[in-house]
Amino acid sequence: MPSETDFLNGALSEIGADHISGIDDGSVNANHCLIIYPSLRRALLRMHNWNFAEDRAELAQGPTPPEFEFSFSYPLAANILKIKEYNGASVDTTNLTLYPRVAVFKIEGRNLLTNDGEVKVVYIKDITDPNIWDSLFYQTLQVWLSSKLATAIPKDIALSDRLLNRAISIFAPLAMAIDGQEGTVIPFTADDLIWGR
Repeated sequence: MPSETDFLNGALSEIGADHISGIDDGSVNANHCLIIYPSLRRALLRMHNWNFAEDRAELAQGPTPPEFEFSFSYPLAANILKIKEYNGASVDTTNLTLYPRVAVFKIEGRNLLTNDGEVKVVYIKDITDPNIWDSLFYQTLQVWLSSKLATAIPKDIALSDRLLNRAISIFAPLAMAIDGQEGTVIPFTADDLIWGR
């Protein structure tokens, strides 16, 4: 089972850099990993509704309601990176034919504001354990991290560009496409006006 250190050393190997004994071992390479890796991991998790990172929660109301517009404020836990569903409604409004219910809420800072007295969400959470990640997510994040480390450690911009291109042109689309095929397929329906255009 790969550890966080194994994962980071894989990214360092991509650029020919010395391995670390842990993200907090105090070495120059570990310090670069400590600065770059956590925010990059969270960014990639936010980019897609990864199945392995989904979780559910009923949020607790905060003690102070918003000043105006909404009646309730719900503090968000630190590991909530993105809301996917809100009280049974998808937050994806790109196709209201598939998702006729629109969630009415707003995220301000680390609070969810709404007029609903009860809030249940499906969300994408920050998963730090590489053993839980999908294998293609693992590869995508590792190559993307190595591209950033290539700029920081050997300061090789050409290598960084090649690795970044591999991460975003090959691994990321493949990982997202395969991840998106797991689960129930919702058929696309459209009214006659769409087909008539």
